This record gives sequence, structure tokens and C-alpha cells, in this order.
Amino acid sequence: LVGTDDQYDDEVPLRTPLDVDEGGVGSPTNETTVEEVIQAIAPITSKAARIFYPPSIAVDVSTNGTNLTLDLYAEYTAQFATPMVASNLAPSAIPTYANTELYYYVTYYDATVFANVSVDEFGEMTYDVIAQPADYNSLINVVFVVK
Repeated sequence: LVGTDDQYDDEVPLRTPLDVDEGGVGSPTNETTVEEVIQAIAPITSKAARIFYPPSIAVDVSTNGTNLTLDLYAEYTAQFATPMVASNLAPSAIPTYANTELYYYVTYYDATVFANVSVDEFGEMTYDVIAQPADYNSLINVVFVVK
């Protein structure tokens, strides 16, 4: 009957049972319903969605210095609040997280240019500049993770 479909996700079988979360396992457990697929995929996709790169920012390394600070969180919110260009019909600002909703990581920095790099729980990075880069370029890679 039209308009009477009241099946729940655990009542909808897959046409062909398949494994979506145990790749490489000799005898994986095949998911057989829509609910089982959702439950199996959720942990995989939720981890990936929680990690993102903040916008690129310039770090002045023209002179040596110690105990320098850069508020990574403030840079992120400033750039996301006022993007220079947006696609047609896009909101004027990009949604952001509160500084306490994020974990902050420095996954790489040029150890010939930077030393004593740390980042606190609010996104403020402290660092020393110990030398200038030989080719005027150097990298710090930062990652934010939603708690």
C-alpha cells in the first residue's frame, strides 16, 4: 500500500550482505541490514570528520627570538569569519568551533628554524626562532581535532 512503509533501519535487509569495517580479516562479519552498516561505518567516518587543517598563516622568522607566541585559534577564527572569496549562495562566514572544543597538534616543524615548540589547550603556540630558512621558506604543520 502506498504511504504505509513504516520499516525501521534494522528491518531493511541489504540485497547482498557485505563487510564494511573489517577489511583484511580472514573471515569478516558481513553486515546484513541498513542499521548494521550504519553502526559499522559510524566509528570510521566520525574519526575522519573530526580532523581538519586550520587555514595557512605566515609566521615571521626574519629574526631570531625566544618565547614567541602565535594564537592559532585566533588566526583560524579570523580567517573563517571573513573569507576573501566564497562560492555563490555560500554563507558569509564559515562555522567555527570554540577553542575549548578542539585539541591542537603540531605534527611537523622545521627543526633547523624552530625550537621549543609547544601548543596549549587553547591553541596558543609558543616557539623559538633559532635560524632563518636557507630558501626563505619553512613549514609548520598544524592539525585541529574536534573533541
